[in-house]
Amino acid sequence: MITYASEPESPVIELRVSGHITEDELAANMDRMRTDLDGGKTRVIEIIEGFTGIEPAALFADIRLGLPLARKVDRVAVVADQAWIRGVSHLSPLFTGAKVKVFRDEQLAEARSWIRADEA
Repeated sequence: MITYASEPESPVIELRVSGHITEDELAANMDRMRTDLDGGKTRVIEIIEGFTGIEPAALFADIRLGLPLARKVDRVAVVADQAWIRGVSHLSPLFTGAKVKVFRDEQLAEARSWIRADEA
């Protein structure tokens, strides 16, 4: 499941990811993200809790749709409860020029503060 949130006067998009992700769910959230990024949003915080997998078609859609969107983001905070997700997040410079910082789930408040800060 993906829960998507953004506030009108904030440059931040907040995504909560849990469970198993489907292609339809991913595509719907990518469409919303495209609209927000075209409207001036530039930062993403991704909170990943209890992630159990992704449909193969959704993984392909994430690569196909997500890479162009990643170029519009300047700062990303990844908050994850699983060590392998935090580890894979360090590969993000291969896909985006955004400044990426990885946090443990107990550091959520710190991640939110960092993603909203005026200085990277």
